[in-house]
Amino acid sequence: MRQLRTFRILLAIIFFIASALYLYEGAGRRPMADISFKSQIILSMITMTIGATITWLLLTFLIGRVYCSTVCPVGALTDMFARTGRLIPRRDKDYHWKRRAPWSGYLLMVYILSLLLGFLAVAYIVEPWNIMRNIVSIARPEATALSWQTLGVGAAVSIIAGILSLLFIAGWSLRSGRDFCTDLCPLGAALGAVSNNALLHIEIDPDKCVYCGKCEAGCSAHCIRLKKRYVDNARCLRCFDCLSACEYDAIRLQLNRNVPLTPLFRRKTEAR
Repeated sequence: MRQLRTFRILLAIIFFIASALYLYEGAGRRPMADISFKSQIILSMITMTIGATITWLLLTFLIGRVYCSTVCPVGALTDMFARTGRLIPRRDKDYHWKRRAPWSGYLLMVYILSLLLGFLAVAYIVEPWNIMRNIVSIARPEATALSWQTLGVGAAVSIIAGILSLLFIAGWSLRSGRDFCTDLCPLGAALGAVSNNALLHIEIDPDKCVYCGKCEAGCSAHCIRLKKRYVDNARCLRCFDCLSACEYDAIRLQLNRNVPLTPLFRRKTEAR
């Protein structure tokens, strides 16, 4: 199980670099960069080549939100800032359980409605691929000039949007982990609805758990509630950090739901 985390991080690094190169250099320069472009869900839907979209929906239904932890460039960016944030000396660097944000579903509805009504400015600001493109435009304004010109504004707007997006994501991720992916990202909200019913899900085994708290403390999505041995699989980004942190193999990616054994056979635990 712990090898899943290493493999996931490797994929995230590859796709992040490939996405940045594609946005900076353009299409047709590097094959891997082109693959990264074609692997994006929203771009697949817009270009009407929905193969990538269908593939990711099936993978999400099978294993959960692996798209958010591997292919999404903004997901990789928030992950990097979140990990950096844990290195900053402060009073409490551990993550803690949070309830699901009530507004995430409404933001998804606003995003869909804006696309249907042709308000593309919303997509240019909140959609992950466009956020990454705006950030790249800080170094190369031509990367987004044509897109923003369709709204009647110049490349300077994309640069400003990129700077603000980078500052917002960096500041929030350094402090609160991957809240952007779980609370604000419209694509994350859509995938979360599918991931909540995924065939494979993260489960905490009550017969092995010793309440050490390492899984919850390391969950940058704030979706593990150790007191109730509960994992919110709709928000879980499948980073597999919790699997790597657990020394007792008490938290796993599995098909079946855990059923506690009789108390006489359970591992002795300490209440938190």
